[in-house]
Amino acid sequence: MKNQYFGDTRDLFKYDLVLELLLKTGLRRFTFIPMLTEDDETSDGGKTDYTKAGTQRRFLTRFLQDCLRDERRDIRELERLFHDAQQLAGLELSIHGKATYFTHEDRERYFSSIGEEQLTRSIIVVDPDNGLEVKSMRGQKDKYIMYEEVGELYRRMDEESVLIVFQFIPRVERREFFSRIRRRIEREADVDSTVQFVSDNHVVFFMLTKRDAVHRAVEEAVTSYAENYGLSSGEH
Repeated sequence: MKNQYFGDTRDLFKYDLVLELLLKTGLRRFTFIPMLTEDDETSDGGKTDYTKAGTQRRFLTRFLQDCLRDERRDIRELERLFHDAQQLAGLELSIHGKATYFTHEDRERYFSSIGEEQLTRSIIVVDPDNGLEVKSMRGQKDKYIMYEEVGELYRRMDEESVLIVFQFIPRVERREFFSRIRRRIEREADVDSTVQFVSDNHVVFFMLTKRDAVHRAVEEAVTSYAENYGLSSGEH
């Protein structure tokens, strides 16, 4: 995650999905683990034409559009949203690390310092720049989360929580990619529940649960959400 991405179309999708799951599961806390890295000179984050997922939650789109207009592209702006928006009354936000930049050298401390309360009755979103580890990270390991780290977060979270991992989609066949990554998460992170996903064909969110009741609640919410916005979702 970079602050230069804040407020783009993928952010709208991400935050709207979180709010939908908070609403449908009855959980009250959003724990954001941004793996924040420094802005760069690329044009990434420039896609801000809201046309798909998230556009029906008008207060959220207005908030992000205001941030873009006023050049307030900073993940800490979410604290203002959760504080000011009447629609979010009673919900809690915890941004791990806040403005601290994530580095590969400091990753063990970064993940181990996530508090138990952040992993209790929460929608937990891990948001690396690119997604899950690949073979050729070539000095860019700070842009990826390791499967081992996903597994550790999964083991530490309580049975009511939902763990969500962000992933960019490379130029591959989508369904095969979703299935391959889902199986690898289940195997290498030692997840004892089927991993679910939802995607807009550009990015995908993988969702991990523990209790059957929580799994069903997420499945129902995501299936309805995907149908509403014309997204892909499922477990295969």
